[in-house]
Amino acid sequence: MSVLLLAAGGAALPAAPVATQLTADAMDYDMESGEFKAQGHVTLKREDVTLTSAYGEASTKTQKARLWRSVRVFGTYRGEKIDAVCAELTADFSVSGGSYVMKGSVDAAFGSRVLRAATARLSGQTFGAEDVTHFEDKDRNMVMTCAALSGDYDAQGLRAAEGKGNVTVVQQDEEKVSRLWCDALSYSRAADTLTGTGSAKIHVQSKSGKTQETTIECEKLDYSVGGNVVTATGDARAVQDGRRISAQTLIYHPDTGRLEAKGTPRISVDLTNLKPSPRTPAKNDAPVAESKKGGRK
Repeated sequence: MSVLLLAAGGAALPAAPVATQLTADAMDYDMESGEFKAQGHVTLKREDVTLTSAYGEASTKTQKARLWRSVRVFGTYRGEKIDAVCAELTADFSVSGGSYVMKGSVDAAFGSRVLRAATARLSGQTFGAEDVTHFEDKDRNMVMTCAALSGDYDAQGLRAAEGKGNVTVVQQDEEKVSRLWCDALSYSRAADTLTGTGSAKIHVQSKSGKTQETTIECEKLDYSVGGNVVTATGDARAVQDGRRISAQTLIYHPDTGRLEAKGTPRISVDLTNLKPSPRTPAKNDAPVAESKKGGRK
């Protein structure tokens, strides 16, 4: 059976109705309430988005739909390809462009982003998710897990994002792998910066061994992605190949392994496990940290 539903589209000004087609093997319709109940190869199509499931229901009055069991969403949403599966989905077509909430083992690909979570929502140019086991931005080679995630995007991709609760981020390129842990994380494309707060920690490991392995802990950590500079503030502490450095502020350059300490730095060296710096051939050269005035400590 097939039925054509006309929805106003939720615009503030009068707009041409948007056709929404619902098909299924079997369907019941209540003329008084305007509600449909469908089962068996349920398919709901609206503009460039198609929803499929085993069971579904929809209302011509509220312009809302619910689908469950083996739900799939695919097509194009606001100019980007979408392909997602979940256990249950609710759609609100009274919102301009449509709003979707997915629940139960969500596995979605949207543009250059991949999301696996317990729940996810997509409305306009904003998105959110809970119990995120995998959020990947392929444009930035970044993978994140967290308790809750929110953000928005535009034609250029991810614009801003926030992660909260046991946040972990892995970012890598041809030279190194960076791992970040914190209580809360924010990303800004305008600033091209990742900011971690609350027991922030970063570990950078070289793939080639050309730079030193470095771990930094602090209260707040700013990672300039484009500039490739890490700024750690608030009880900043670093461990780098046999030496420990603490200061008010630590500035780290992952590409070269250079580490600067500002604000009463303290340095201790483990002579037993001290390794020669891979950046110099001299065996007796000890690593140095730069003070605020540029002098060597």
